Amino acid sequence: MPPVREPWVSISSLPKGASYEEMLSFFGIPPHDPEQLDDNIGSKRRSWHAKTNSGNPEGRRKAKDVETLIQRLAQALKRGVLDGEGGGASAEIPEAVFETLEELWRIISEYVFADDYDQALLVAREALNRPGMSHVAAVLAWVISTGFSNRAFAHPSLLTEGMQAAETAIGEQPGEARNWESRVGLLIASSRPQDAVDALTQAEKTLNGHMTGMLHLMRTRATIGLGRPEEAMLSAVRAVHTARNDPDVNAIRSEATELLVTWLAANLLPIKSPADLNRYVEMVDVAAWCSYGVPEAEDKVRVHRMWAANAGQRVFTGSWKLRSFLAVCTGFISLPIHNYVRSSPAWRVFSEGLGKEEITESFVIVASPQYVQDAHNVKLSVGFGDI
Repeated sequence: MPPVREPWVSISSLPKGASYEEMLSFFGIPPHDPEQLDDNIGSKRRSWHAKTNSGNPEGRRKAKDVETLIQRLAQALKRGVLDGEGGGASAEIPEAVFETLEELWRIISEYVFADDYDQALLVAREALNRPGMSHVAAVLAWVISTGFSNRAFAHPSLLTEGMQAAETAIGEQPGEARNWESRVGLLIASSRPQDAVDALTQAEKTLNGHMTGMLHLMRTRATIGLGRPEEAMLSAVRAVHTARNDPDVNAIRSEATELLVTWLAANLLPIKSPADLNRYVEMVDVAAWCSYGVPEAEDKVRVHRMWAANAGQRVFTGSWKLRSFLAVCTGFISLPIHNYVRSSPAWRVFSEGLGKEEITESFVIVASPQYVQDAHNVKLSVGFGDI
């Protein structure tokens, strides 16, 4: 089945004074439901971020201009920040005629910019078979790697072709980070995360530690896929720190947050031990740091920040009638002690009460807030009328 390529993802500009509806359309709404706005913003960021490491300076500039526009429109739609500037960049489909490597990169970048990966692949293959041109393998590897990142390609034979081109490119230009990005991206697309990590270690040695934000982000993808969250968190922080002065940083922040939040929601919830609570709080803190300034990422991690802040709070689990009786009999002196002895952390109350037919007062107290249900991706009909 061919990959889904939605037209709104490749839209790269908006006119000055664009309406609210035009801004929503920029992120695919409609046809998508407005509830998908966060996911669509993140998807569009990732798509354009994959195009920012072109070998053509003009192509890199254009892609970064689109990233800047995405950030402005995300702020406008999610935070109510007025934006009437429009902007972005437009593709200029060129004549597929080239005599130099620079001309080839320009042509390829414009095709990729326009989401015409089929034509980009055709031109890159032609260049590879043309005698007298050097370093063409890097172009082919970049086209295929970027195409898989943006779901334009799916056929396994292309992964093999791209990997061969990436290996050739690294052999010709081992100090070019883009070639390593292509190789690692293809290994991740091939579902080979451990090989991707090994390649990243080799890249770091070859590049003398001068890793790009994209390479650090790829390590985050690979290590989170291997179930190694500590390494993933470290790589996410390094990715953001490396790209901190570049428009790329917002796309990196968005994807890093998405990777960490998706993993912690699937693997650390519901919390079942104090150790799990500590891991959850730490990972939420890192994800929150990564999300700073990126609206859809901040909103994605917000429910987890609230649960992380409250999951360790103790909740009374004993008999409420006995509690009131003892309080009156002892002049409320015994109340603090009784409350502590007959209480449990909120995470334990939720974990133990989830799925049980009998609903207790303590479970209602913990599970009623919407953020608790959103964090756990469950819908519960609980209220004080149920007890």
